[in-house]
Amino acid sequence: MKRVICLYRVSTVGQVDHDDIPMQKLACREYAASHPDWEIVDEISEKGVSGYKVSTNARDAIVEIKKRAVLHQFDVLLVFMFDRLGRRDDETPFVVQWFVQQGIEVWSAREGEQRFDNHVDKLLNYIRFWQASGESEKTAIRVKTKHTQMVQEGQYRGGLLPFGYKLEHQGRTNKKNQLVRDLVIDEDEAKIVREIFDLLTNHGYGTNRVAQYLNDCGVKTKRGTSLWRGSSIRAIISNPIYIGIYHMQGVQSEPFEHLRIIEDSVFEKCNQTVKGRSIRNFGSASQTPIRTDTRSLLSGVIYCGHCGCRLCYNHHHEERKLANGGTGIYDYETYRCYRKLSSRNTCDGQTAYKANALNDAVVTQVRLFLSKIQAVPQDQLMELASARNEETYQVAFKQAEKDFENSQKQVAALEEEAVKALTGESQLDLTIVNQMLLKHRAKLESAQQIMEDAKHKLEQEKATAKETQSQVEELLSWAECFDKADISTRHMIIARLIDRVEVHTGYKVHIKFKISLKQFLGQE
Repeated sequence: MKRVICLYRVSTVGQVDHDDIPMQKLACREYAASHPDWEIVDEISEKGVSGYKVSTNARDAIVEIKKRAVLHQFDVLLVFMFDRLGRRDDETPFVVQWFVQQGIEVWSAREGEQRFDNHVDKLLNYIRFWQASGESEKTAIRVKTKHTQMVQEGQYRGGLLPFGYKLEHQGRTNKKNQLVRDLVIDEDEAKIVREIFDLLTNHGYGTNRVAQYLNDCGVKTKRGTSLWRGSSIRAIISNPIYIGIYHMQGVQSEPFEHLRIIEDSVFEKCNQTVKGRSIRNFGSASQTPIRTDTRSLLSGVIYCGHCGCRLCYNHHHEERKLANGGTGIYDYETYRCYRKLSSRNTCDGQTAYKANALNDAVVTQVRLFLSKIQAVPQDQLMELASARNEETYQVAFKQAEKDFENSQKQVAALEEEAVKALTGESQLDLTIVNQMLLKHRAKLESAQQIMEDAKHKLEQEKATAKETQSQVEELLSWAECFDKADISTRHMIIARLIDRVEVHTGYKVHIKFKISLKQFLGQE
């Protein structure tokens, strides 16, 4: 009797979900039953493994079958179709040939036996897998074309939903007449999106500060966490979906008004504002922080120290008669507590404060803050701002990588020993070797996970360090231009530096800076 090993493989998520393995099993079992001298001794399945993208050397099933072929544990390798062995024309034909050279017959339930009796057989073998490779390429093109069409038609392609949207059934069906869900605006999240654009465009906020603001407010991301980062905000404001445009790999749809959350002008202005604040745009006389449209220096950061209500800027003109009989125009700029104005009993503070007095008080403190930064040599600042923990994470990753490599070597050595035990060349009992092999494979999996976790932490620390260094450079740039800046530029700098200004009766001012030098550089 010829001993048969059957190999089954599905590559795509759809194939895994629909489980095409049973169909392959049925076909191979029926084919084996048609050969009276065949006996199936094992069936090996691969799920979610691409025969085109993944090398055979990286496929555990192929590696295992090769080992068993060397040990002469079977006589026939049976697959549903030869492309189940792989679709790579530069590799798979030679894998098939290798099995035949080991004395293994390679059969397909649909295509018969693959032989190598002459050059024609070798040529046909290569052509078969060349065609399979071509089919994979054509499939990739079809998928890309389909996705492009979906983008142009405004259909949701799957993946993580953009913030501000949800999926709902709108009556549309697919080719199988199944109801599918379409992208629609989530009004609760859309309000947050609009606020993000407003804070960045009109209130001098940076992406990092907006992220912190959302975290402080407990706003959840699409993943259900309060872990907003500056990169998350930058991803939102650069995504054209918020002006109703689908996009994918350079392909864009026409605007779909039912998906629009932000107007084109706001979208463009916001991105230009953020780009202008980028450290890459500092360094020349003309490259100063981007202006914001405001006449108020402290708009967005000033609060009543008594009731906590935000103070609002007010500017009005008053016409007065002069001693000479003429008239004069007087400008009044104030910050007003509207809670006090609307209901005096709810706030025991002043109704209004002269804007110039509060502006001067805050500017004095900002100058002092920036002067302390300038007092520290730039090289020292950048050194302190560099990855404080990067070296520690680097050491941890290197150690984890070393442990993983050692585990790999141990598993490989035990696998070789298992082969020797099977052939009687080892002094160790096969049962003992297998037990050791199971134990070390578990250690290998654990070591791999530890290594991947350490790599992730290292990458996160590098990203944090880069962001911190950029912030230091921004601070230095602001320190240089603050005194020469106009009110709009000063407003932006103040909004980036200060969390809130609390004002009490008698013009007593308490300033809470967003950062301190020590905290910013991680020295506390």
